[in-house]
Amino acid sequence: MTLGEHAREDLGAEVPELLVIVGSVADAQALGPLGRPGQDVEGEPVRPVLVATGPDPLEVDAALDDLGAPAGRLLLLDGPSATWAEEAARLVVRLDALIAGEPPAGVVVRGGTEAALAAARSAVNAGIPLLHLSAEPDDARSAVTAAVVAELAAWQTSPAGGLPYPSELDLVVHRRLTPAAARPRHSGDQTVVRMPSGRGSRSLSA
Repeated sequence: MTLGEHAREDLGAEVPELLVIVGSVADAQALGPLGRPGQDVEGEPVRPVLVATGPDPLEVDAALDDLGAPAGRLLLLDGPSATWAEEAARLVVRLDALIAGEPPAGVVVRGGTEAALAAARSAVNAGIPLLHLSAEPDDARSAVTAAVVAELAAWQTSPAGGLPYPSELDLVVHRRLTPAAARPRHSGDQTVVRMPSGRGSRSLSA
């Protein structure tokens, strides 16, 4: 589904949501700026919504609060998971229901968490544009998982997948994640002090 098609379906509603899957505290630190209040720009095609999830979504939610970027969704699992496979299975159920129940305009995932993989599979299955951001892997399993997520994103925009690259989503995400460049200072700036001329040499004699 393209952003234009999504907008037509939600005609009269607010800007479509871009779900940002935050599966760990490291994700929160990297992705928090996407959901920080005051970032909205008129004319943006989507509104990023942070989804606190992963094996400890309450910890992720607290990290986002500390960063001033509160989560818009909190996905609680049914108790602690004894193994990563159990965690993955529970995340698949939760994230698939979230994405299929109210299809967003797009989904953003980062790295190789189980949450990223579950959300990526659900997005691709539902035909929702997927944007995968790279991250330094913690171990071999997260490296392999990240590679799988990257392949899913690449397949989606291949001739077989049939979706165009989500360039509009990419622009929104990278604009919000890139710090504003330092503004050049001019002579009229209050922070620039113009020293009077003719002050003489500032060198000291030996």
